[in-house]
Amino acid sequence: MEAAPALRPGTARALEAGRALLGAGRHFEAHEAWEDAWREEQGAARQLLQGLIQVAAGLHHAGTGNRAGALKLLASGLELLAPLPADASGLALEPFRDAVRARLEVAEASPAGPALAAVAAGLRLGRAG
Repeated sequence: MEAAPALRPGTARALEAGRALLGAGRHFEAHEAWEDAWREEQGAARQLLQGLIQVAAGLHHAGTGNRAGALKLLASGLELLAPLPADASGLALEPFRDAVRARLEVAEASPAGPALAAVAAGLRLGRAG
C-alpha cells in the first residue's frame, strides 16, 4: 500500500471542489476540477487524482448511456485507487471504493438505459474520520 499522498495547497482546494461537485451529481465538472491539479502533482497524489478523475468520467458516461465508457473508466479508476490508504488525503476512500465497485457491478449487468443512468446517481466522497 502506498503512503498517503501529501497535497499542494492548490490541490487540496481542487480536491474539495471536485468532492462537492461529485456529491452534487456534477460528474463532468468534478473531473474538470481535479484535472488541473492532476497535471501538477506527482506520485501517490497524482494517482489519487487520476483515479478520481476516471471514476467521475465513468459516472458521466453512465449518466449519458455510454456503457462501454462507463465500464472502462470505473474499472480503471478503481484500479488506480486500490493501492491507496483508506484515508488517503483525508478522504474516506474505502467506502468510496466500495460504492464505486457496487456501481461497476450494476453497470456490468445493465444495458444502456435507465438502469445504467442510475449508476451515476448519489455517489459521495466523504472525509475520513
